[in-house]
Amino acid sequence: MASGYLMQAINLYDSIHIKSIRSVLSGRVVDSSPQELRLQYGENTYLFIYRFGCLVFFNMSNEQVEIEMNKIKMVLGNGLPNPTTETYQINVGDFPNRVAFEYVEVKELSLDLLRLIAISVGQSAALEYFEALADRMLNEASAFMQTLASFGAVSLKTKSLLKLIGTSASARQHIISNVAILDPPDETWKSKELEEIFKELQANFDIEIRFRTLDRKLSLIQDNIEILADFTSNRRTAILEASVVFLIFFEIILALIHKR
Repeated sequence: MASGYLMQAINLYDSIHIKSIRSVLSGRVVDSSPQELRLQYGENTYLFIYRFGCLVFFNMSNEQVEIEMNKIKMVLGNGLPNPTTETYQINVGDFPNRVAFEYVEVKELSLDLLRLIAISVGQSAALEYFEALADRMLNEASAFMQTLASFGAVSLKTKSLLKLIGTSASARQHIISNVAILDPPDETWKSKELEEIFKELQANFDIEIRFRTLDRKLSLIQDNIEILADFTSNRRTAILEASVVFLIFFEIILALIHKR
């Protein structure tokens, strides 16, 4: 007889300090590292927490999810204003292993298998957050470039530009150091079957393709920022040089007036 379970991922933070929340949660710690925390709440009931800011709940009721999230928020704050989510169905029964768009079918559950699914679902939710962030930054950079193309100038008020530079650099660094776990986890070395399922899950969520697309967007944003920064810097230099020339000229005039 087949059974169905739901896995829910929510990318609630930019990053999570695993050690700071480990003791406040009620689940039994199965495994803990600076990158990931795994807790068990009952038979086939787990919570996976990733350093890159994502919580992945497996077979937990809405009430349990809310309770544990509130405990985390008490320590880390409310998190992102618009957290991204991903859900995935896991069906267990007497049928061949198969990864589909909205669900995966497996013969039996294991913690190793659940971890592979949780990583993929969590990455997908985190990527959605960064994809939205990249689109916003790209629109901002495009607005600057359109102003430059239309008027041949951009505002010398660089606060927005500096914020864009900082956000872009921070996002890229965060993705590379935390989210981009493209190497197969250790579980895939335990069996060829787990390795194949993981590859299919990564392909199903387009993880690698989305990473590459996101990286290209961030590269384009960075290129636009460099052009704008150079233009702003050159314009400021030109204004400064003109000011110096004017001051020198003004001093000469004053000197001539004084001689008279």
